[in-house]
Amino acid sequence: MFSDLVNGPSVGLEDGKGSGVVVTIWGQNLGSVKGDGRVVFKDSSGKEYEPHIYYWKNADGKLPSGPADLFSSHKAQEIAFSIPAAANGAGEILVEKGGIRSQPLPFLVREGKIFHVKSSGSDSGDGSWNNPWKTVGKADATAEAGSTIYIHDVDTGNMSNPQARGIYWNNTNSSSSAGAHFAILAYPGNQPKVIAQKAVENYKTEGMVVAKLDVYASNYLSVDEHGQPVGSPIESSPGDTYGIQTTKFGRVIANRIGDIEGGCASKWNGAINGGYGRVEAVKLYGNEIYDYGCNGSSKLHHTTYLSLRGSDQPIVEPWEWAYNYLHGNKAKFGIHNYDQGSGCGDLSDTLIIRDNVIIDQAGAGINVGSSCGWSMDGAIYNNLLVNVGLPADWDGVDPNTSQGPENGAIALRDQGDKSSGGGLSGHYRIFNNTIYRWTEDDQRQGGRGCLSFHGFGDNVSVNFSNNICITEIDRPFIGATTASENKLNNVVGSNNVFYYSGSAEPVEAVKPIWDASALTSDPKLRFYDDRVEVLTDSPVAQNGNNLDLKYDLYGNKRPITRPAIGAVEVAGSPPSVPSDISIQ
Repeated sequence: MFSDLVNGPSVGLEDGKGSGVVVTIWGQNLGSVKGDGRVVFKDSSGKEYEPHIYYWKNADGKLPSGPADLFSSHKAQEIAFSIPAAANGAGEILVEKGGIRSQPLPFLVREGKIFHVKSSGSDSGDGSWNNPWKTVGKADATAEAGSTIYIHDVDTGNMSNPQARGIYWNNTNSSSSAGAHFAILAYPGNQPKVIAQKAVENYKTEGMVVAKLDVYASNYLSVDEHGQPVGSPIESSPGDTYGIQTTKFGRVIANRIGDIEGGCASKWNGAINGGYGRVEAVKLYGNEIYDYGCNGSSKLHHTTYLSLRGSDQPIVEPWEWAYNYLHGNKAKFGIHNYDQGSGCGDLSDTLIIRDNVIIDQAGAGINVGSSCGWSMDGAIYNNLLVNVGLPADWDGVDPNTSQGPENGAIALRDQGDKSSGGGLSGHYRIFNNTIYRWTEDDQRQGGRGCLSFHGFGDNVSVNFSNNICITEIDRPFIGATTASENKLNNVVGSNNVFYYSGSAEPVEAVKPIWDASALTSDPKLRFYDDRVEVLTDSPVAQNGNNLDLKYDLYGNKRPITRPAIGAVEVAGSPPSVPSDISIQ
């Protein structure tokens, strides 16, 4: 699936167990215990080592692993090990289980320093294992470019008196790169908390890895009985809030992010937030975002929010969302990508949103939109969305008080000019997603579709194939606001499931005419907790088009010729051996 670190030194850890940086990888079908499994590191000379393993377990969010529960959502396992003392250069990580060795995973061994932050430390120390620092503030202000900082039993901020700022990386001298990251992450056996209005922030720095932190971020500290924020923000000017701010070439990996206990995030930004150059080539993998925002969270505040806007209209390498687990969030939109203004910029390649699980989400589960000219293509696949498109920025009583409702499951907002463009103009491939229940409250506005269009532009095109859309109430499968109906003829696709399980004759939940191959019968899925199972007699089995997907959401191999429709293959499909695990 993914790893936290992709580069680092092979010496300098000093914990008496490992040698170099501790790397954590997340995978599937690896077993809940190590058993006969092992990790092998092959250095640039071809020499093989068996590194020290700190733990091998289900990624359930419980110690000694990190706080993100990816077992509940993705059936994932988590392995932490130390890079052994090895030659610098391009090395390889391999996983062996049941006597089967995986394909190699790249890891760049390089020069760099490793530092530690412990409650027993002192900021007059040198940050070593035996003389650690006491605060993360000392560490990020002192460590040089390409350093790796491990937080042990130290929380930044507290619930009783949260401050405006938590971790703030404001040291231009330590600005780093994609090939030599500056990393702040948890040491095995610890889940350090960061509690603040702006929990993890940066300024004029690049190449930051933020991994395995337990983040609490809100600007309001209480809500009323209808879920409206009350009181004043912790810091009122400018008053915004976010959990983790991205950096150019950075990685945001397997963090757990929610509100400060009893509080509410509102105004603008999101649990993960980034704009302008901060979003270039960012990887956002395996984060758990839960119970974020409240009924009254502003429509401008989102569960996540990446944007690219600037007067010089930058063109950047695309960011990527994968393996994230979002549940119970009341801030508008789950995975949100949007731009507006006089300077928009663009992505140089395809925007990828894949293998995410989004449950009980206000606003569309996945949203991409622009009013100022995004021409990149998009690929949205292998996602599971359940009970999304709920009201956002509403009074907590009447769903139709939602401000600027943009609901449905997967939403595209082309807000460009009808004749000259300028909105969302790329081609979006939306395939092999499983979507169950969307906009089930009594909202009467918004697109309200399994695929939902917003905005008055008419430039975006969509191929919608191999998806499962299941609704128990009469809601459109392909929906649009009145101003967006011009885009309904911009969609093609095939081999979808459009299943309406209600008892009354549907008016809106009718399959689109462009999918002559669509199934409308019961797909025979079983939803439980935050997972889905495809039953053995399901009609979706071997009924999809081959769209070059090797694995399903849970890491099971897909048939080469006729995969299942939706995000998951049939129950009982043989688990894949770890031959295609990749560090991304």
